[in-house]
Amino acid sequence: MRPVDSHCHLDFDRFDEDRDEVIERCEDELEFVVVAGCDPERNQAVKELCESEELLVPNYGLHPTFTDSFDELDEVKDQVRDWRPVAIGEIGLDHHHVTDEDLQEHQEEVFREMLELAEELDKPVVIHSRSAEKQAIEVLEEYDVTAMFHCFNGSIELAERIVENGDYIGVTTQVLYSSRVQKIAENIPLDSMLLETDSPFLYPDGRNEPVHVLESAEKIGNIKDMSPQQVMGQTTENAKKLFKPEH
Repeated sequence: MRPVDSHCHLDFDRFDEDRDEVIERCEDELEFVVVAGCDPERNQAVKELCESEELLVPNYGLHPTFTDSFDELDEVKDQVRDWRPVAIGEIGLDHHHVTDEDLQEHQEEVFREMLELAEELDKPVVIHSRSAEKQAIEVLEEYDVTAMFHCFNGSIELAERIVENGDYIGVTTQVLYSSRVQKIAENIPLDSMLLETDSPFLYPDGRNEPVHVLESAEKIGNIKDMSPQQVMGQTTENAKKLFKPEH
Protein backbone atom coordinates (compact mmCIF):
# COMPACT_ATOMS: atom_id res chain seq x y z
CA MET A 1 0.00 0.00 0.00
CA ARG A 2 1.19 3.52 -0.76
CA PRO A 3 1.74 6.00 2.08
CA VAL A 4 -0.20 9.17 2.87
CA ASP A 5 1.19 12.58 3.75
CA SER A 6 -1.34 13.53 6.41
CA HIS A 7 -0.26 17.16 6.76
CA CYS A 8 1.52 19.60 4.46
CA HIS A 9 1.33 23.11 3.02
CA LEU A 10 1.64 22.76 -0.74
CA ASP A 11 -0.06 26.14 -1.14
CA PHE A 12 2.93 27.95 0.40
CA ASP A 13 5.05 30.08 -1.92
CA ARG A 14 8.11 27.85 -1.55
CA PHE A 15 6.37 25.55 -4.03
CA ASP A 16 5.48 28.26 -6.56
CA GLU A 17 8.31 27.45 -8.97
CA ASP A 18 7.80 23.69 -9.20
CA ARG A 19 4.46 22.80 -7.57
CA ASP A 20 3.31 20.77 -10.58
CA GLU A 21 6.44 18.62 -10.46
CA VAL A 22 6.05 18.08 -6.71
CA ILE A 23 2.45 16.96 -7.22
CA GLU A 24 3.50 14.65 -10.06
CA ARG A 25 5.90 12.92 -7.68
CA CYS A 26 3.04 12.59 -5.19
CA GLU A 27 0.86 10.99 -7.87
CA ASP A 28 3.62 8.47 -8.59
CA GLU A 29 4.26 7.49 -4.97
CA LEU A 30 1.42 8.42 -2.58
CA GLU A 31 -2.15 7.35 -1.82
CA PHE A 32 -3.32 10.89 -1.08
CA VAL A 33 -2.04 14.13 0.44
CA VAL A 34 -3.76 16.28 3.07
CA VAL A 35 -3.18 20.02 2.63
CA ALA A 36 -3.82 22.18 5.71
CA GLY A 37 -5.19 25.71 5.84
CA CYS A 38 -4.15 28.40 8.31
CA ASP A 39 -6.45 31.42 7.89
CA PRO A 40 -9.17 32.61 5.46
CA GLU A 41 -6.73 33.49 2.67
CA ARG A 42 -4.75 30.25 2.97
CA ASN A 43 -7.96 28.23 3.27
CA GLN A 44 -9.07 29.69 -0.06
CA ALA A 45 -5.73 28.81 -1.63
CA VAL A 46 -5.95 25.25 -0.29
CA LYS A 47 -9.49 24.90 -1.64
CA GLU A 48 -8.45 25.99 -5.14
CA LEU A 49 -5.41 23.73 -5.12
CA CYS A 50 -7.34 20.67 -3.97
CA GLU A 51 -10.10 21.26 -6.49
CA SER A 52 -7.49 21.17 -9.25
CA GLU A 53 -5.81 17.93 -8.12
CA GLU A 54 -7.77 14.81 -7.19
CA LEU A 55 -4.89 13.45 -5.10
CA LEU A 56 -5.05 16.43 -2.71
CA VAL A 57 -7.64 16.71 0.06
CA PRO A 58 -8.21 19.81 2.21
CA ASN A 59 -8.24 20.88 5.83
CA TYR A 60 -9.46 24.37 6.69
CA GLY A 61 -8.60 26.04 9.96
CA LEU A 62 -7.24 29.00 11.89
CA HIS A 63 -3.63 28.47 12.97
CA PRO A 64 -2.90 29.48 16.59
CA THR A 65 0.07 31.66 15.58
CA PHE A 66 -1.97 33.61 13.00
CA THR A 67 -3.17 35.90 15.78
CA ASP A 68 -3.90 38.82 13.43
CA SER A 69 -6.59 36.64 11.84
CA PHE A 70 -8.41 35.74 15.07
CA ASP A 71 -11.02 38.42 14.33
CA GLU A 72 -11.81 36.49 11.14
CA LEU A 73 -12.94 33.42 13.07
CA ASP A 74 -16.53 33.67 11.84
CA GLU A 75 -15.31 33.72 8.23
CA VAL A 76 -13.23 30.59 8.84
CA LYS A 77 -16.22 28.85 10.42
CA ASP A 78 -18.33 29.74 7.39
CA GLN A 79 -15.64 28.36 5.08
CA VAL A 80 -15.64 25.08 6.99
CA ARG A 81 -19.43 24.81 6.91
CA ASP A 82 -19.67 25.67 3.23
CA TRP A 83 -16.66 23.77 1.87
CA ARG A 84 -16.75 20.63 4.06
CA PRO A 85 -13.07 19.68 4.42
CA VAL A 86 -11.99 16.17 5.43
CA ALA A 87 -10.88 17.70 8.77
CA ILE A 88 -10.75 21.04 10.57
CA GLY A 89 -7.18 22.25 10.91
CA GLU A 90 -4.91 23.33 11.64
CA ILE A 91 -6.13 24.64 14.96
CA GLY A 92 -4.83 24.53 18.53
CA LEU A 93 -2.48 26.23 20.96
CA ASP A 94 1.06 27.57 20.59
CA HIS A 95 2.86 28.90 23.65
CA HIS A 96 6.27 28.90 21.94
CA HIS A 97 5.64 31.71 19.48
CA VAL A 98 2.77 33.32 21.38
CA THR A 99 3.92 34.20 24.90
CA ASP A 100 1.51 37.03 25.79
CA GLU A 101 -1.00 35.67 28.31
CA ASP A 102 -3.94 37.62 26.90
CA LEU A 103 -3.22 36.30 23.41
CA GLN A 104 -2.88 32.78 24.82
CA GLU A 105 -6.34 33.14 26.36
CA HIS A 106 -7.66 34.33 23.00
CA GLN A 107 -5.99 31.31 21.36
CA GLU A 108 -7.87 28.99 23.65
CA GLU A 109 -11.17 30.75 22.95
CA VAL A 110 -10.62 30.33 19.20
CA PHE A 111 -9.56 26.70 19.70
CA ARG A 112 -12.71 25.94 21.69
CA GLU A 113 -14.98 27.53 19.10
CA MET A 114 -13.39 25.44 16.36
CA LEU A 115 -13.78 22.29 18.48
CA GLU A 116 -17.45 23.12 18.99
CA LEU A 117 -17.79 23.44 15.22
CA ALA A 118 -16.08 20.08 14.75
CA GLU A 119 -18.58 18.51 17.14
CA GLU A 120 -21.45 20.13 15.28
CA LEU A 121 -20.25 18.90 11.88
CA ASP A 122 -18.87 15.55 13.12
CA LYS A 123 -15.44 16.34 11.70
CA PRO A 124 -12.00 15.31 12.98
CA VAL A 125 -9.51 18.01 13.92
CA VAL A 126 -5.80 18.54 13.27
CA ILE A 127 -4.13 20.07 16.30
CA HIS A 128 -1.01 22.24 16.50
CA SER A 129 0.19 22.17 20.12
CA ARG A 130 3.72 23.54 20.29
CA SER A 131 4.88 24.02 23.90
CA ALA A 132 1.24 23.58 24.93
CA GLU A 133 0.71 19.85 24.45
CA LYS A 134 -0.77 19.18 27.90
CA GLN A 135 -3.11 22.16 27.69
CA ALA A 136 -4.30 21.15 24.21
CA ILE A 137 -5.01 17.59 25.36
CA GLU A 138 -6.95 18.83 28.39
CA VAL A 139 -9.10 21.14 26.26
CA LEU A 140 -9.71 18.45 23.65
CA GLU A 141 -10.84 15.98 26.32
CA GLU A 142 -13.87 18.19 26.96
CA TYR A 143 -15.18 17.58 23.41
CA ASP A 144 -16.43 14.56 21.50
CA VAL A 145 -13.98 14.95 18.64
CA THR A 146 -11.28 12.70 17.16
CA ALA A 147 -7.94 14.40 16.64
CA MET A 148 -4.59 14.17 14.93
CA PHE A 149 -1.88 15.79 17.04
CA HIS A 150 0.17 17.21 14.19
CA CYS A 151 3.96 17.37 14.56
CA PHE A 152 3.77 16.12 18.13
CA ASN A 153 6.91 16.80 20.18
CA GLY A 154 5.60 16.32 23.70
CA SER A 155 6.52 13.76 26.33
CA ILE A 156 6.04 10.01 26.04
CA GLU A 157 3.50 10.23 28.88
CA LEU A 158 1.41 12.75 26.94
CA ALA A 159 1.75 10.67 23.78
CA GLU A 160 0.38 7.68 25.68
CA ARG A 161 -2.52 9.81 26.94
CA ILE A 162 -3.35 10.80 23.36
CA VAL A 163 -3.35 7.13 22.34
CA GLU A 164 -5.52 6.16 25.32
CA ASN A 165 -8.03 8.83 24.25
CA GLY A 166 -8.31 7.21 20.82
CA ASP A 167 -6.57 10.02 18.98
CA TYR A 168 -3.68 9.95 16.50
CA ILE A 169 -0.12 11.25 16.61
CA GLY A 170 1.46 12.77 13.53
CA VAL A 171 5.07 11.69 13.10
CA THR A 172 6.82 14.13 10.82
CA THR A 173 10.05 13.78 8.87
CA GLN A 174 11.71 14.98 12.10
CA VAL A 175 11.91 11.24 12.79
CA LEU A 176 14.85 11.18 10.37
CA TYR A 177 16.99 13.29 12.73
CA SER A 178 15.25 14.02 16.05
CA SER A 179 15.91 11.61 18.92
CA ARG A 180 12.77 12.93 20.67
CA VAL A 181 10.54 12.05 17.71
CA GLN A 182 12.32 8.73 17.26
CA LYS A 183 11.50 7.90 20.88
CA ILE A 184 7.86 8.81 20.32
CA ALA A 185 7.75 6.59 17.22
CA GLU A 186 9.31 3.75 19.20
CA ASN A 187 6.80 3.98 22.03
CA ILE A 188 3.42 4.57 20.39
CA PRO A 189 1.55 1.79 18.58
CA LEU A 190 1.46 1.89 14.82
CA ASP A 191 -2.34 1.96 14.75
CA SER A 192 -2.22 5.36 16.46
CA MET A 193 0.36 6.88 14.10
CA LEU A 194 0.07 9.02 10.97
CA LEU A 195 2.90 9.95 8.62
CA GLU A 196 3.29 13.62 7.75
CA THR A 197 5.89 16.00 6.39
CA ASP A 198 4.62 19.49 7.30
CA SER A 199 6.15 20.45 3.95
CA PRO A 200 7.91 22.71 3.16
CA PHE A 201 9.34 22.44 6.70
CA LEU A 202 11.15 19.82 8.81
CA TYR A 203 13.46 18.13 6.36
CA PRO A 204 17.18 17.76 7.14
CA ASP A 205 18.29 18.53 3.60
CA GLY A 206 16.47 21.65 2.41
CA ARG A 207 12.82 22.03 1.43
CA ASN A 208 10.53 19.20 2.42
CA GLU A 209 7.90 17.65 0.13
CA PRO A 210 5.22 14.99 0.61
CA VAL A 211 7.07 12.03 -0.97
CA HIS A 212 9.57 12.19 1.89
CA VAL A 213 7.09 10.20 4.00
CA LEU A 214 8.68 7.23 2.21
CA GLU A 215 11.91 7.96 4.07
CA SER A 216 10.00 8.29 7.33
CA ALA A 217 8.36 4.89 6.79
CA GLU A 218 11.77 3.29 6.33
CA LYS A 219 13.15 4.98 9.45
CA ILE A 220 10.13 4.03 11.57
CA GLY A 221 10.42 0.47 10.28
CA ASN A 222 14.02 0.37 11.50
CA ILE A 223 12.99 1.75 14.89
CA LYS A 224 10.10 -0.67 15.34
CA ASP A 225 11.79 -3.69 13.72
CA MET A 226 9.27 -4.04 10.90
CA SER A 227 9.21 -3.45 7.17
CA PRO A 228 8.50 -0.05 5.59
CA GLN A 229 5.54 -1.74 3.86
CA GLN A 230 4.03 -2.60 7.25
CA VAL A 231 4.47 0.98 8.40
CA MET A 232 2.93 2.38 5.22
CA GLY A 233 0.06 -0.11 5.23
CA GLN A 234 -1.09 0.60 8.78
CA THR A 235 -0.56 4.37 8.70
CA THR A 236 -2.44 4.62 5.41
CA GLU A 237 -5.34 2.68 6.91
CA ASN A 238 -5.25 5.09 9.86
CA ALA A 239 -5.35 8.11 7.54
CA LYS A 240 -8.29 6.67 5.61
CA LYS A 241 -10.15 5.97 8.85
CA LEU A 242 -9.59 9.49 10.19
CA PHE A 243 -10.01 11.60 7.06
CA LYS A 244 -12.41 9.45 4.98
CA PRO A 245 -11.31 10.92 1.62
CA GLU A 246 -13.87 10.43 -1.15
CA HIS A 247 -11.42 8.99 -3.67
